[in-house]
Order: sequence, then C-alpha cells, then structure tokens
Amino acid sequence: MLNWMGLFLNRAFDRSSYSPEGAPVLQVFRRRPWMLAGCIMTIGVSLMWAQKPDAHLESTTGPNEGAITIGPGDLIDLTVFHVPELVLKIRVDSNGFVSLPLLGDTKLAGLTVRDAQQLIARELVDRQLVIKPEVSLFIEEYATQGITVYGEVNTPGIYPLMGPHRLFDAIAAAGGFTPNAGHIVTILRNGSQEHGQVIDLSGNPSGEQANAMIYPRDTIIVSKAGVVYVLGEVNKPGVFLMANNSSISLMKAIAMAGSTTKLASLKHTVIIRKSPEGSIEMEVSLENIYHGKSADLALHPEDVVFVPLSNLKNYGAMGIQAAIQAAVYSIYATELHN
Repeated sequence: MLNWMGLFLNRAFDRSSYSPEGAPVLQVFRRRPWMLAGCIMTIGVSLMWAQKPDAHLESTTGPNEGAITIGPGDLIDLTVFHVPELVLKIRVDSNGFVSLPLLGDTKLAGLTVRDAQQLIARELVDRQLVIKPEVSLFIEEYATQGITVYGEVNTPGIYPLMGPHRLFDAIAAAGGFTPNAGHIVTILRNGSQEHGQVIDLSGNPSGEQANAMIYPRDTIIVSKAGVVYVLGEVNKPGVFLMANNSSISLMKAIAMAGSTTKLASLKHTVIIRKSPEGSIEMEVSLENIYHGKSADLALHPEDVVFVPLSNLKNYGAMGIQAAIQAAVYSIYATELHN
C-alpha cells in the first residue's frame, strides 16, 4: 500500500503533468482537501506499524517444546523466514555457542527454545537487519539431556533422546516391558514430581493419547502388575501375578493355586476387596460357578480369595479375617526363608 500511495503522490506533484489548468490530481485535492488529509493519515499509520519490530516475533513451536532447554551438543534446526542465510541446521558447541550468519557467535545453551527464538529476533532487529523477524527453532537432536526409564522394563536406565520421540519409543529403548509390568505408566515432566502424567495402557495401548510425546529430562515409570492372593483350602496357596496386563478370573486364580482341597467349602468362598470406604467382603459359591449357575468373576488387583473349611466352626473365635491374616503371614514367612 505504501508503494501505491507513493506513486499516487509523485504523480500528483510531478511538474511534467502540469497543464495551464493545473495537474488533474492537484485540482481534485484543491476541490476536496479532505482527500489529501486522508492520504497523509493513511501513510502515517502504515509507517507507524512498520516501525513496530517487536509486534510480530513468530514462534511455530508448541508450548511444551518451547519450554525445552537447549544444551551443548544439541542439533538446532533454525529458520528465519525470508532470510536464506538463517535457514540452516547447526550444532551447539561444547561452550554453548552457535556461529550464525549475520549474527556471529550466539550463546544458546541454557536458554529455552522460546527464549532462543526471541533472542535471535531481537538481535536481527537491533542490528537493523530485519524489521519483523519470524523465527522458528526446534531441537532436532538432544545430545546431553536424556530420559530416565525405570520400573518394570528389561533394561532400566538413562537414554539419550535423538529427536522427537514418543512413549513407546522410550519403552522400546529400555528393552520393552517385563512380564511383571502393569498397565499404568507415569511420566514425570522434566523430572518434577508435581507434573506427572498417568497413562492407562489397558484401554487403548496403541492410541495417540497413550503414546504421549517425550521430552528431555522426562522420567518414565512403568508400574508393576497387580497381584491376587489365594488362601485357605487350596493345594498351593500363594500370591499370583496378573502378568502382561491381563486380568485374572476367580476360577483361573483357583486353578493357579492348584484347585481346592477335599475339605474346602465350595459354597462359602470369600473375596476381600479394597475400596475407598475400606475392605469389602463378598461371599461367592464356587459350586454354582462350577455347575454354570453363576458367572465367573473378574478379580481386581490386591483381591484376597479365601476358601474356608467345609466346617466353618473349626475357625472358632479366631474368625475368617484372622485366619486370612495368618495364611498371608505364613506365605510371606515361607518366601523369606526361601
């Protein structure tokens, strides 16, 4: 628009266009002076906006990426639009500097991606190289800022993050899940305990939401699978793992415990389950499940299945709860001695 207005006014005041009656454009301005005032005002407003270099420091990085800190050895992908000299990939040296065309040595290590973009934009403006710089910067390779993966993975440790990665990439780098892995994965952003992201892989483990983006200094914790306790009148009482994120039904748990003994009460099996309100006791008839009169039940992590004796009076004043506690103690005592 400035070019158009300049040509218009040049034509208006060009002496070669004068005639005895005066330049046609000037004749218009003489008859309608408000048009000349409007043109001058338009030019003034355009010049005012052109002199506002800080009003348009563009950033194409997302909020999470923009908060990442640049470190020595990182590979930077820099683009300043309409400045070909500053469209390049460059690695941060051991002292934290990059050597940029037009700007020279610039220290970026220790700055976030967002701060580095603003620094480069300000330098271009201060040196009167670009009026309104549009700067895009992201880290293509993270050399010194790894991610920590521990919990139920085969090779826990700290791993370098070469470029943008997702949760499943990090799990694969750590050797994948162990058979004891649970379906809950916690991501601590930047190592902070206050900004944890909990992901449940049991619903849709291949979905975009489950396969979250991973950033430098994130910590990934893979939970251990839940367990169920089968106690009382079974041949092999013990603690059984819900391996590979799989659920366990009541009948499967009984089978894993070697089935019931001949003295078991099949009508009065008790499932004790934790809840926010406390422990809940549910009486279940194994006999009805055996004969198809009742449906099998899915057990929850930390459920306790207790199969009592057929003669409940044998427990006397001790009660079922005390019998369960005694059975749990005996299991743990056996494991410690082994």
